[in-house]
Amino acid sequence: MILTASVVVRSYNRLDAALDAVDRLLRQDYPSFEIVLVEQTEVRTPAQEGRLGSLERDPRLRILRTRPLGGSGARNEGARRARGDVIVLLDDDDLPAGDGWLAAHMRNFEDPLCLAVTGRQIHPGGREPPYWNMARARRLVLTYTPLMWQRCFVRGDTRSTRAQNILGTNASVRRSALERFGFWDTCTRVEDEASFCFRLLAGKKPEEYLVFDPEAPIVRRLDVVGGLDKRRMRTGEYGRALFEFFHNIIAHYYPVRFVLLYPCYVVLLAAVSIEWVLMESRGHATVSRKVGGVAGVLLLLPFRWTWWLASWTAARLVAGAPAR
Repeated sequence: MILTASVVVRSYNRLDAALDAVDRLLRQDYPSFEIVLVEQTEVRTPAQEGRLGSLERDPRLRILRTRPLGGSGARNEGARRARGDVIVLLDDDDLPAGDGWLAAHMRNFEDPLCLAVTGRQIHPGGREPPYWNMARARRLVLTYTPLMWQRCFVRGDTRSTRAQNILGTNASVRRSALERFGFWDTCTRVEDEASFCFRLLAGKKPEEYLVFDPEAPIVRRLDVVGGLDKRRMRTGEYGRALFEFFHNIIAHYYPVRFVLLYPCYVVLLAAVSIEWVLMESRGHATVSRKVGGVAGVLLLLPFRWTWWLASWTAARLVAGAPAR
């Protein structure tokens, strides 16, 4: 029996990029799939409306026009409305690298013990090899550190069935796994795929597994503006989003570990923020801005952490735990 696939594309104020992705998806050679576009653009041009209407004539495309739902909220809405046996996730700034991309994902699910898959990412113009230590990257792809921070290494080239998590794009998951473990928590602005992975790790059977499959590659378009725009956040905004992820997600699923290792999370936030300034942030494009951003993280983090903790605690006392 051929499994059916639902490709969920969440899009916020990046409609042109999303339609490029849909156009590439409609060329996939897998025999049974639909595309669910969760469209949250607030203002559409006539040209965009015309292109949207033209693509919508294809019965494989369903468009869910909705108010902005946030990253995980939009993913949840698309997954709930999807009809396929397998939910495939693609961000609107990414493109399948070939017409066999979806079929490559779906081949993994021929084994009923495979619960989820993440494919490889191609960064145009990126360094080759993509990691300084390729042996380490191949060994640790899609695993967690002791602090439950995700190691990615998804630009690697070697298949692994030892993965512990999936990404939020170029990933696929069985519908039955979502029904068993629930959807994605909405109380974080970054790393919003982690909550599902934490529940899956805790509840899956020993023989069930997750896959990193480099035969299912996407091309990442890192210069597309709009969306959640994580790459254009200020250092304080990005740091606070990480702080909220630590306290709302990791602390919820691993409370003892979080309390015992609490000082380590301050160091982790500094390290991740510095890496973001140096590697991802579009607001720190020059050397002077990078130096200033790193200095700001190191000098201001103790004060920011204290303020974030006070305001987070006060909000918890007033409103209780956040909705999930």
